[in-house]
Amino acid sequence: MKLITLSLIVFVALVLGSCASRVQPNGGAKDTKAPKLISSEPANEATLFKGDKITLNFDEFVELKDGGTGIIVSPPLTNPPDISLKGKSIQIRFKETLDSSTTYNITLGKSVTDITEGNALTEMGFAFSTGAQIDSMQISGNVNDAYTNKPSKGVLIMLYNELNDSLPYKKTPRYFARSDEQGNYTIRNIKKGTYLLFALDDANSNYLFDQPDEKIGFQINPIVVDTANLASINIRMSLEKQTRQRLLKNTFEQPGKITLKYAVPINKFNISNQDGTPVNYYSEFKSGDDSLIVWIPQNTSDSLSIFCKSTALGIDRTDTLAFSTAKKIRLKAGRNSKVKSDTLLTFSTNLENGKIRFSEKLKIVPNHPSKLIHPERIFWVIAKDTIKITNTQNSDTGFSFEYSLPSMPANTSNWVCMPGAFRDIFSMENDTTNIPVSLLTEDDLGLLDFKIQSSELKDPLVIELLDSKNSVVFKQKVKLGESLVFGNLIPGKYNARIIADTNNDEYWSNGIFKARTQADRMFYYSEDITIRSGWDLELEWNLDSSKK
Repeated sequence: MKLITLSLIVFVALVLGSCASRVQPNGGAKDTKAPKLISSEPANEATLFKGDKITLNFDEFVELKDGGTGIIVSPPLTNPPDISLKGKSIQIRFKETLDSSTTYNITLGKSVTDITEGNALTEMGFAFSTGAQIDSMQISGNVNDAYTNKPSKGVLIMLYNELNDSLPYKKTPRYFARSDEQGNYTIRNIKKGTYLLFALDDANSNYLFDQPDEKIGFQINPIVVDTANLASINIRMSLEKQTRQRLLKNTFEQPGKITLKYAVPINKFNISNQDGTPVNYYSEFKSGDDSLIVWIPQNTSDSLSIFCKSTALGIDRTDTLAFSTAKKIRLKAGRNSKVKSDTLLTFSTNLENGKIRFSEKLKIVPNHPSKLIHPERIFWVIAKDTIKITNTQNSDTGFSFEYSLPSMPANTSNWVCMPGAFRDIFSMENDTTNIPVSLLTEDDLGLLDFKIQSSELKDPLVIELLDSKNSVVFKQKVKLGESLVFGNLIPGKYNARIIADTNNDEYWSNGIFKARTQADRMFYYSEDITIRSGWDLELEWNLDSSKK
């Protein structure tokens, strides 16, 4: 009996001990450490490598959250290597013969994480050479968007050891890296030599500049790499100025709105049916615009096929467009209430928070091209007084209507439009519309006095004042050292930017690699500019200390 009891106790103790060893203890500090590389085959910076695989061993189990796309091999390979996981190891197997006497660098990005908390590996490099020595030169710097000055993350930074104009259109780079979230980059294990340097937003991941929507940046002059570390080699990226016309976007919305976006501003525009007969349409097209909205009032079928004829860069172009025009139904507020999305004629205005300057006119903009059918149905209401409006000014195409402000004894009045005053090109009429208008007096407005300074830049410069919606409210040339006054500003937050206008066209210009011209430099004021009622604000802006 005692023997049985003793055996049972031993058995239970063994079972409990075994179970206890498998249960993760509760509590304790959370794992915040990233995986650590503890060994590799071959060793880091090994020479005379003849194998076909690299094995990297870590101190804990790891996984690849993006399938290994964050692991980069430079110089680039013709065939991407196979990347696989084996416990605490990552194996990289090459599917081609490596170049002789070449140093390769494998960048391990944040795609390598531990399996418990997802702690990402700090970016690190692993180098080996198929020759007798490791190339040790490196370059580093920053890359940003030339227009916004914001960091360009995840873009290719590419080095070519050839110096001809076909790069980077036809050949992949000799060395490359990717920028991090702050736009910083480092290219390691470079052989001494002279190189061309590019940054590319590689949309189709082929290491070639072959797409019109790929941003590119470059150093105009070749870089001589002959010291251990060249730092602060910065690049500004932009889309290339388009030299070939394309229709980038075309959409159709009910009741008959077509939006067109071209790569190059157009000089002429026309629409016709595919049988050559003219189409009755409305448009606010202006020569020099690259986008426009077209309204087609008469279309009773469920489809629409048209020719859009445009002229740009001295070349005529015809685009054939086909749209499904079946009316769409949307749910309106209210239980089980469905209405067609094209049944209302509404208006927008140039008011800012319901307010307008005393020197401006009220602009009424219908959501569809319209005509004023009954002007007697529009009037001002001031307090209890009603004033008929007889001074309507409208555009020929019916896209906007302007009204002079009445002589208001009070600061607030109402622009009132009764039903049926306007009729749009789809025979829709407006409902009752009441728009409160508050007049801003001089005491309600603010003034900004800017003085721009720089010892590095030269005229011409163009300043743009932006409102809280990032819309340009004022734009003009500015001379260094002179005061620039913006008056009659509505109180609120603003910002400012300055274009170093190298070609004197008063616009920001893209870079062009073939012409070796960089994008215009853009400068943004570092803080919000707060305008208060009745206040004059004086600011000095030294562009030499601004972010470039």
